[in-house]
Amino acid sequence: MLTAAKFLVLAAIFLALAWWVGGLPGDVTAHVGTYTITTSTPAALLLLFLIALIFTMLVRVIGGIGGAPGKVAAWRGKKRTAAGERATQRGLVALAAGDAVAAKAEAQRAHKLLGDTPLSLMLRAEAARLAGDLAGAKTAFAQLTKHKEMRFLGHRGLLRASMEEADHNAASRHALDAEDAYPGAAWTRAQRLELALKGTDYIAALKLTQDKNEVAALAVAASTQAPASRDALHYAQMALKAVPGFAPAVASAASALRRLGKIRAARKMISSAWQLKPHPMLGAEWFAGGATPIERAQDATLLAAANPGHVESELVLAQTALDAGLVAEARRHAELALHAGPDDGRAQGILDTLEGKPRTAPRCGWVCAACHHTSQDWSALCPSCGKLGKLRWRTPGTSLV
Repeated sequence: MLTAAKFLVLAAIFLALAWWVGGLPGDVTAHVGTYTITTSTPAALLLLFLIALIFTMLVRVIGGIGGAPGKVAAWRGKKRTAAGERATQRGLVALAAGDAVAAKAEAQRAHKLLGDTPLSLMLRAEAARLAGDLAGAKTAFAQLTKHKEMRFLGHRGLLRASMEEADHNAASRHALDAEDAYPGAAWTRAQRLELALKGTDYIAALKLTQDKNEVAALAVAASTQAPASRDALHYAQMALKAVPGFAPAVASAASALRRLGKIRAARKMISSAWQLKPHPMLGAEWFAGGATPIERAQDATLLAAANPGHVESELVLAQTALDAGLVAEARRHAELALHAGPDDGRAQGILDTLEGKPRTAPRCGWVCAACHHTSQDWSALCPSCGKLGKLRWRTPGTSLV
């Protein structure tokens, strides 16, 4: 309805304008050489309108002919871009499917059609990496780092390639560049932590994790690595702050205190920890020094007094008595240890030694929470799977959390 109304209004205006032009009085005379043309005013206006219309159409035709090459080139470029995008999409699908041959072919086609665009470079790099062409992958990743928005992906790819080549120095450089390109990325932090662990740089690794068990493990490792005793004590205290009562941390702190000449403070720290949670590592650190077996047996009574009747206290008394040749005391405390807690083989082993039998293997140790490998010695990394901060002390009757 509205369209019909608009048409009627326009038609009325056009008719009124034509009526007005047709009613204009007068004549128009034009002289061209020896010719003279005379016509009415309405006819002259109509002629001018037709001339202007023809001129406009002629200009548009000439302009269209002049711009035809550009339009053809734009059409061909658009078609080329569309083909390149299709090749990129097919290449990404081939990568996801693990088809190295198809991915590499589509990557070459995309590069030919699109040139060194970020996506074509990424596709070419990943396709080369999937095909085992590490040099080609590194070249494409290096070109990718020149694109501001894709720098992180370029350095990420170069970092992975360096790790595969076991070039840890280059990997460290690319990790820092990746951090600069995308600050705070969790992936980059994890890679930097792995590199620090491979280089046994536990002090640097401490800055790259916030997990309390990992911090405690790294701080103890850094304490043993620190050249200065005060630094060693600082890192051991950092481990205790992360995991209070952590036996390796207490032992490291006590060792650092001994090196600083603070023997009484070291023994007090071990005694306090023993009172809360006795552990074989604390007992080993308690006896650090050049004492005789008899002196160690006497000294064991001081440690056991911090937590009398505990299975670890009885085991310490039994083992030191055995080493000192105090057979009756060794037997008595070994039997008390059997009654004080679950038999993990250590008390029975002492009794086996007293009876001249092969010693029973202990059924306790540090168990990895990731792979369940058991080790008698603590370390920051699992000796089997290499996971950080996963070792937990376990004896029969205790669960591994």
